Amino acid sequence: MKKKGAKTSIEKALDLIETLKEKEHLGVTELSGILGLNKNNVFRILATLEVKGIVEQDKETEHYKLGMKLLSLEHAYLQSLKFLKVIRPFIRALRNKLQESVYISVLHKDSIVYIYSEDSKRSVLVNSRIGRRFSADTTAAGKALKKAFKTEDFPVEEDWEQTEPEVAEISSVIRDDHNQPIAAISIILPAQRAKKEDIKLMKKMLQQTCIEASERLKESQLSANKR
Repeated sequence: MKKKGAKTSIEKALDLIETLKEKEHLGVTELSGILGLNKNNVFRILATLEVKGIVEQDKETEHYKLGMKLLSLEHAYLQSLKFLKVIRPFIRALRNKLQESVYISVLHKDSIVYIYSEDSKRSVLVNSRIGRRFSADTTAAGKALKKAFKTEDFPVEEDWEQTEPEVAEISSVIRDDHNQPIAAISIILPAQRAKKEDIKLMKKMLQQTCIEASERLKESQLSANKR
């Protein structure tokens, strides 16, 4: 019988993958310390994940990193998000107009996960948020999605360095054919580049993009239902 509070093997494996996502090239001893597991347990998990291509070992250092198999899993996940194909052109157009990075994120429990971006071509960028998980209570994306469940409009929320130092985020939401918020669109840029005179325009363009993308998504879904 599983002890109360004890983690399953799957939970331990997922914790290990999350650790390697944050810190590459770790050995068994380091992983054991970070995860609070004995070395034999860590080694068994690594051996299983290595066979599946989820992790890879550097034969010289004997350290581990995430494997190529995760790329195919990521691709499969993105392909399963039917709305992404529809709204991707809107994301790219907004990036081109503002010359700032634009992200798509989804709500997962109490967190926001960033799943797709069109990156700015400017020389100074913020660290990528793709695949990263943040509290929905601090991110502009999380606050916008939470508010959208209580209203029928397209709320615009901001985050000024609360989630990450020196990073600003402005977000609104995408709604499906049932008018349910399903994702957030965010403009993410260095806080020092977010001039007050530009913010009002950014908010207006972002909200308009979300409205137009949602309308296009509804049309696409209605058309698919008629087939």
